[in-house]
Amino acid sequence: MWAVWLWSHRTTKRLAMRIRHETPDADMAWKVRAPLVLETPLGESVQIQSWSLSGLSWPEGAPDCPKTGTLSVPFQGVDVRFPVRLSNDMENNLVRLEGLSGRQRETLALFYRSLLSGKMASSGEVITSLDTPVDLVPMEQTDAEQSEQPVKFIPRPIRVAFNIATYLLIAAMVVGVIGNNIFSSLDRIDIQHGRVLATMYPAFPSQGAFVESVEVSAGQQVNAGDILVRLRDPETLARLEQIETELAVATAEHDRSLATQYDLAAQEAVDDVALRMAIAARTYTGFLGKGGFDDLRQQWVAMRGRNDDLAAISDPVTIVADLVASEAARRAARVASIQADRDALLELVDRGHIRAPSDGLVHDVRLQTGQPFGVQQDALVFEHAEPRVTVGWVSEKFAETLYIGMPATIGLNESGEKITLEGAVTDVRAGDHPERPGEFGIMVTVSAVGLDAQATKARLRLGAPVNLEAKRQMGQRLRGWLADKGLWHG
Repeated sequence: MWAVWLWSHRTTKRLAMRIRHETPDADMAWKVRAPLVLETPLGESVQIQSWSLSGLSWPEGAPDCPKTGTLSVPFQGVDVRFPVRLSNDMENNLVRLEGLSGRQRETLALFYRSLLSGKMASSGEVITSLDTPVDLVPMEQTDAEQSEQPVKFIPRPIRVAFNIATYLLIAAMVVGVIGNNIFSSLDRIDIQHGRVLATMYPAFPSQGAFVESVEVSAGQQVNAGDILVRLRDPETLARLEQIETELAVATAEHDRSLATQYDLAAQEAVDDVALRMAIAARTYTGFLGKGGFDDLRQQWVAMRGRNDDLAAISDPVTIVADLVASEAARRAARVASIQADRDALLELVDRGHIRAPSDGLVHDVRLQTGQPFGVQQDALVFEHAEPRVTVGWVSEKFAETLYIGMPATIGLNESGEKITLEGAVTDVRAGDHPERPGEFGIMVTVSAVGLDAQATKARLRLGAPVNLEAKRQMGQRLRGWLADKGLWHG
């Protein structure tokens, strides 16, 4: 009997300590039979006969368990009432209390503890439970805390020194960052809206022709005068074809006159007068027309016996040969004239092709064979073989600060790596703000130093954004001033 009372006393004491210093746990499921009254939102009163700190046993025949209600805890003839939220645990057949405040948990635990110990709670304990502001925190160490190894603390002087060093390091970093920003704002001019530009050929004039063939591709390097696009002008080609036909006919006639002239020259040494006269008559008819040769021959025959010298001059073969020579010369002149016209048309056709105006780079070609040239905008984009530059905008307040030749830097991202190139201001002129037209400012051109045209095309992508800064060189100016005063030697 004594052992049973001692076990009950120790168990009750441990439970009381857990209830006072810890929130109710689901394991505390020892049910007591004591009346509790739960008032539903509809005004119905439900007598709870069996309950524990884990939950309430909902009586049979009672109304359905609501989600909220008002719980009454009796203390010495006085009911302590407080609102509760209910949760129906179907597995354990319990109605759990949720969202209890510290005062509510302490009051319910005091009543529960009194029932287990068999002692009536005093009024002071009730008042104390009602005045509990928050959950009490256990001040004693638990068994798990006592089993842990004690923490070894670092000696105080070492901790103080470490904290001081940390604060000094943070202060140095803050001062360094702020000082560097202040010096940078004083020593550098931020050029806004920086971008890469290139000298582009504005537009190729329309020739009123059609594309015959495209001789280049995008990204190709070309030299001045290289044909980029061959064009075909139907009207010019028709004229050229006609002239080629005329030239062929004139050349054939001229060749025939030369052959005839050669044959007549060969007949001068022939003694057969009849043969010579027949060839001369045929030639005369072929070149000069019918009629007239008989008169020449009769005059020549009449003069042969009377004046041999005059007869030699009046020889029909000689006269026809001279006439053929004159006709050959005329035909040669016609051939030369037609050839000149043809060459002019060929030159016109050749000039009609689109050629590179200088050494440079073909950026884009959007042309197809057979389409009219010059109708589509930016169908052929050409960049001159000049170094690419960067351009940005600054406020007009720097008009007296910026100058051509001023050192600058060009910052860009190259394959994920931040790159800074040395540069120099090469042009300063008034200009509008790129994003706010009409706002006056200064357009600043910065060129990369030490990079040729090919290198700038490789590293500066056309239209790419860049970070531009002009250097005021305050440090160098200060050293120069000190050197002039004899205070600096370096």
